[in-house]
Amino acid sequence: MSKDQEIYVFLIENHKGKDNAIHSKDLEKLFNICPRTVRNYINKMRKSGLPICSDDSGYWIAANPREVNRTVKRLGDFAGEINNARTGLAYATIQMRSVTRIQEEIHITVKVV
Repeated sequence: MSKDQEIYVFLIENHKGKDNAIHSKDLEKLFNICPRTVRNYINKMRKSGLPICSDDSGYWIAANPREVNRTVKRLGDFAGEINNARTGLAYATIQMRSVTRIQEEIHITVKVV
């Protein structure tokens, strides 16, 4: 059985419903994996359609559709924030290019004079 399957079985058997959430740090210790690996396994399982929910309290298997919907909304909000950060960085690149062009023009003008 793969590690992600082991985690899923563990969640099913011990952590169904929000009240039974397990913090990612505990999963890291139990399965001897790093935080990024926990997230990667959870995302892989979610992509395959498994109802793994999460919030600040940790991860759990959904007990009902409402829990899934809350996690979907939370992830959507998070994705929106990441998109906003990406847009801000793209804008910063445009500004940096403009400043660089102006600096180059000033430098050329100063040399010519």
